[in-house]
Amino acid sequence: MLNRLAREAHSLDDWLRDHVPLYGVILTWGLVVAILGSLRSLGRALGDASDGGGLGDTVTLVFQAALLVSQLAQWHEHREDRRRRREARG
Repeated sequence: MLNRLAREAHSLDDWLRDHVPLYGVILTWGLVVAILGSLRSLGRALGDASDGGGLGDTVTLVFQAALLVSQLAQWHEHREDRRRRREARG
C-alpha cells in the first residue's frame, strides 16, 4: 500500500509540475521554510545535548541533522531539475 501511495504521489507531482506554474515556487519556498525550521530545531537539540542531555536529546540531535541534510539535498535536486528544464526549453 505504501508503494502504491508513493507511485501515486510521484505521478501527481509530475502532473502538478506540468500543469500548475506556481508549483515549483511553492515547493521552493516550502523547502526553504522547512530547512529554516530544521536549523532552529537542530540548534535547540544542540543546546539540550550540550546541557548534559540524555540519550533522547542525542537521538533528537542526530535525527534533526539527518533531516536537515535530506532537506538540503531535496532543495538541490529541485533547483537542478528547474535548471535542466529551463535549459531544455532553450
